[in-house]
Amino acid sequence: MRSKNIFRSEKSVMLKNMASLQRCMTKKRTATTKKILKGKILAKPNATAKKEQHKRFWPYGLLLFALLLAADQYTKSAIRASLAPGVSMKIWPFLWFSHIQNTGAVWGSLQNTNDYIIWLTVIAFGLLIYYYDRFTTIFEKVAYTLLLTGLWGNLLDRVLLGHVVDFIDLGWWPAFNIADSCITIGIAVYLLEAWRARRPHSTMRT
Repeated sequence: MRSKNIFRSEKSVMLKNMASLQRCMTKKRTATTKKILKGKILAKPNATAKKEQHKRFWPYGLLLFALLLAADQYTKSAIRASLAPGVSMKIWPFLWFSHIQNTGAVWGSLQNTNDYIIWLTVIAFGLLIYYYDRFTTIFEKVAYTLLLTGLWGNLLDRVLLGHVVDFIDLGWWPAFNIADSCITIGIAVYLLEAWRARRPHSTMRT
């Protein structure tokens, strides 16, 4: 009799533990469902959705690339035709057009390194193409297009002329061109978008 009572009590304890475990699992499933409904758990976009996003952006990206590259090359050609190297023309009180032949890097640094920068630009192109899928949002794609435009615009100058034509002169800042502006704005847009994308996660942790 005693052994039967012990068996019954153990069986009762096991049933209670199983019931409590089932209630715990049910609560977890319910909590997970609520989180999904509230948007706290975000499903990653599948490969098909990403491909569709890329396809939709392609025409606009190519158009933006073509327009900015044409503007960059046209303005540089106009400066070469109208101003001798080293000559400046005042446009507004704080703006000059100056014909600067830059054989170095951005803002006139590292002069006489044109050949090395050509190879660095080619490497940068390769990295951008390799990491293309990392640019997923519309702002990241715009940043990607701006970076490609700027790199390509200055690369054409380096290969065809042996230097980059800089002409936008503010007086207090080294001269630059439209391609330089595309690179700078592209980097700024990408960093701002990366910062914006991280904000919801930081809010959740706090």
